[in-house]
Amino acid sequence: MMEHYKQTILLAPVLSNSSCWRPGSSEMSWTGPGPGELLRAALILLLSLGILFANLLVICVINSRRYTKYIHAQPRYLLTSLASNDLAIGLLVTPFGFLPAVYGCWPYGEVVCQIQALLRGALTQQSAVILVCMAIDRYVCMLHPHRYHRHSTRKYYMRQGCVAVMSTTWIASVATFGVLVLPKGGYYFNATGLLACDPFFSRASLRILACCCFYFPTTMLLMYCYGSAFHVNKLRLKRVVCVNTTEVVGGSHIERYVAHERRLSTSASRTMAAMSLGFIVMVTPWTIQEVVVACTGSKPPPFLEFLATWLALSNSFWNPFLYWLLNNHFRRISKEIFYTKILCRPKPLGPKQHCCATSTVGLDVCSIAGLDLSGLDRCSIEHCSMAKCSTSSLALTPPPIPWEARHMVGGDIMVS
Repeated sequence: MMEHYKQTILLAPVLSNSSCWRPGSSEMSWTGPGPGELLRAALILLLSLGILFANLLVICVINSRRYTKYIHAQPRYLLTSLASNDLAIGLLVTPFGFLPAVYGCWPYGEVVCQIQALLRGALTQQSAVILVCMAIDRYVCMLHPHRYHRHSTRKYYMRQGCVAVMSTTWIASVATFGVLVLPKGGYYFNATGLLACDPFFSRASLRILACCCFYFPTTMLLMYCYGSAFHVNKLRLKRVVCVNTTEVVGGSHIERYVAHERRLSTSASRTMAAMSLGFIVMVTPWTIQEVVVACTGSKPPPFLEFLATWLALSNSFWNPFLYWLLNNHFRRISKEIFYTKILCRPKPLGPKQHCCATSTVGLDVCSIAGLDLSGLDRCSIEHCSMAKCSTSSLALTPPPIPWEARHMVGGDIMVS
């Protein structure tokens, strides 16, 4: 029994066997890359650049002054944390696989391999933790909206709370993988899957436990929180809320505020749910592969291992892409920033900015009382004809509520 127990302890491959440098020599030993190696290197390079550009765009847009009226403070902090974590993956993890994909060996040395393996484990685990925090935030927002919005007005405390939670979980992730990776033999060069350094588990049971703790609690919490939130929201709201011009002009302040908050909460919840679903889809093949390999002790085909590993890492690119795809305000503002800040061109007028034309001066009213109407593409034409936008009706616009006062430009009416 004791001999069988000792045989289950695994040893990490020696890094010098996979090094590009010959022992005792300063010359690099490598063979010319073939078409397969060049294809893998190109995929890794494109994915790394896509992760960097997409997450930088998310960080810049959602923290810009133009976008703050379309998102609450706490989801903005969480999305910024997720984008920053994905940006770190695209900067500190994925680019290290480019040269090994070309050379077929590890050219960076022992210390870099150890650090890279630590970051690989900690950053991917932190992504799962942030997604869980986002799901809990949406769960509380949809099931207890009054309590949530009462606390969300305290932006300073909300920001400090998000920073404290993210810092604590990050320290816990680094400490956990530091215990595994920092000792000698806790890391190895994965020459077929990641094409970089991975944490090494001395026992198959530890490898299975690490995969299961990363995947199953995250998946169950995401499905429960979003499933419960959307089920309760469906029962509570029997119809889709669409704020028309009549409500904006003649409705009460409370009704406008509640309708605006509902639209923001529902839109953010759908987008975050799609990002969580993308995480589950991308990570599932890698998790199945890890569990099967650990249980059987076999080695998967190099092509399948590479595909499953980099499909899981590509989740850092699909998160901002899904956010861009599902949020029309994000798309519009990102285009405006791209044209005005990078290309130095005038702000483009999107095709979906249907506004009410006045009968006197012919201007397009896109915002009334600080509430943006340009995104109401489905309802604007119908309700504009009902509202009969004119100078006299706009003069009867009630004063904006304090929450909306900071979004006014030049008075009660913003024209484009």
